[in-house]
Amino acid sequence: MRSFAVRLEPTAGPRLAALVLLLHTVCVVVPWLARVPTPLAAMLSAVVLAGLVQTISRLPGRHCRLTAARHDGRGWRVRLAGSRRWLPAELQGSSRAYPGLAYVAFRAGRRRLGWLLPAGAVPAAEFRRLKARIRLNC
Repeated sequence: MRSFAVRLEPTAGPRLAALVLLLHTVCVVVPWLARVPTPLAAMLSAVVLAGLVQTISRLPGRHCRLTAARHDGRGWRVRLAGSRRWLPAELQGSSRAYPGLAYVAFRAGRRRLGWLLPAGAVPAAEFRRLKARIRLNC
């Protein structure tokens, strides 16, 4: 079986970022509207805000450390922000492919990196190849 190459340099998706922000805002407000005791509501809100930071760091754009990824005959390679070097990486089993969305998790050395990619962030052909690669590897 012949392997196929995947090259990813996604663009930022403001609609996905807005949806993420909206969902996290709702999750912050819900404990207060449900009249949960104040210390518990504050703790839940803090956890949701920490989750927002983690989620935003997975969306393509200038706030994400991961800028590009590729898969070829040598395996997966990733490029980090501010670097021109390609680092060897491994596609993690937590990667998932859905019809309009893909979550790609990499391990490059001791670093854990990932992307939450909507279908419009990369060209359609590359998105199909990425989904096929995720399904084959995970």
